[in-house]
Amino acid sequence: MKKLAFAFFFVFLFSMFPANIFAYNSGFEAGISNEQEYKEVVFITGEPVVFSGFLKVTSSKRGDTTTTTYRYTLSTPSGDKLTRTLTFVTEEKQKPEYNQIIAETTLKNYTESIKIGGDTYTLDRNNGYIYQGSEVKSINPAVTYYAGNYSGSKVYRMNGNKGTVKVSIEDKTVGFSHKYGSAETHQMYYQIEATIGTGNNVKKWVGEVQVNVSFTDKSSIEYVENDPQYISFRGGYLLRRNSEDVMTYAYNLPKFDENGNEIGRNTGSNSLRMDGIYTENRLVVPEVRDISGTWGKDDINKLLSLEIFPKDSLYFGPKLYILRSDFAVAVAKAIGIAPYEPPKNALYSARKMPVEVSPFKDVPTNDPNYGYIKAASDIGLISGIGPSQFGPSLRLTRAQAAVIFIRALGLENLAPQGYFKTGFLDDSSIPLWAKRSVYVAREIGLVGGDTFGRFNPESYVTREEAASMISRMIDFMMKDLTFDYVERVLNFK
Repeated sequence: MKKLAFAFFFVFLFSMFPANIFAYNSGFEAGISNEQEYKEVVFITGEPVVFSGFLKVTSSKRGDTTTTTYRYTLSTPSGDKLTRTLTFVTEEKQKPEYNQIIAETTLKNYTESIKIGGDTYTLDRNNGYIYQGSEVKSINPAVTYYAGNYSGSKVYRMNGNKGTVKVSIEDKTVGFSHKYGSAETHQMYYQIEATIGTGNNVKKWVGEVQVNVSFTDKSSIEYVENDPQYISFRGGYLLRRNSEDVMTYAYNLPKFDENGNEIGRNTGSNSLRMDGIYTENRLVVPEVRDISGTWGKDDINKLLSLEIFPKDSLYFGPKLYILRSDFAVAVAKAIGIAPYEPPKNALYSARKMPVEVSPFKDVPTNDPNYGYIKAASDIGLISGIGPSQFGPSLRLTRAQAAVIFIRALGLENLAPQGYFKTGFLDDSSIPLWAKRSVYVAREIGLVGGDTFGRFNPESYVTREEAASMISRMIDFMMKDLTFDYVERVLNFK
């Protein structure tokens, strides 16, 4: 997850997965960045001025408190300079009963000086930077979603005591992060109030700016044919990863004559974009002999290449029914859940180590799938079929599959409240415990009906169908979520 601000707000960094290699912390100043450079736009002179340069970030964490310092050294081609040091403190409040985290941020220290032309703007030492912001995160097995609201103001002294410029901001942000990437969008409104001059020669002006920013880290996977005729494999899957930061801004600022008198309005819009590193990684090429004539062979090969299904045989068995244990492990791998490992405590001797107890009586701790099933159970991805019973060797039903998918994505609340229909002709046969999940799974394209429009909730899922469903879930995470959070929210093209 990227962090952003235009000098007034904080987005707390959190992810249930290891930090994405493409994520780059661009601070809290509505700037955009890649691995080499940082850019932001300053409006305090009454016109947009683009600065670029370097940003150094240092961070420390103690318990639920994170302290982060940002040091900016920026300039323009015409010789303007911007230096800034900001230190923010963020405190997390864990809400495990809601699977949520509340993050609140305060500003600890600040200094800032901007030299544009012959003028110098310096943050007032007394309440020159007032900031408040908070964010709520929803933690789900596959995706962390978050939303925040921020407000604040900066007061600059111009040339010592020759005037002041106050910049106020309101911001709304949303974002997500998961195994395959992240996206964060900000919709910001700035109001600028300037009082320039002293005595009888005071001039005032106001301006407005709308800034939209998106930080996107994303992945895509595609099949690539090999050119040589004599090669042991015809092609394979390629995993591409890249990041992009985009800023658009529209301004309504004053237009001045040569004496500094306002003679009209200066309106316009523009955009900036910075792309991060771009990588391409070839995936393993599986050899399977029984899928060439099946409709789901592409999805099966894709998941085998991602090593979501194990390569333990030359035969996949596409028409066989998938077992509950195999499905749980495949979904866990697909969304990036690491298998559970018993704690290793040096304080215990070999004889005194606590005995590992399985959450399910029918999944012993020495079961090859125990680590994944235990981890999936701990985070609420899977549940049993009865008291302490998982049913690992039982066949998976379509209703059970839909529930697991929507639990993973954390989207059950998208279903209507009260009475509703799923849209399938056999709606009345869908069990109540699965109905909300089936509704959402259909809405986002993870499941569909048969040729008669029936969902068939108690029908068993074949391994081929399971591969297709999991493949669609990955595509939803890679593509649909990014579109919803960036293109749809900000209308970026």
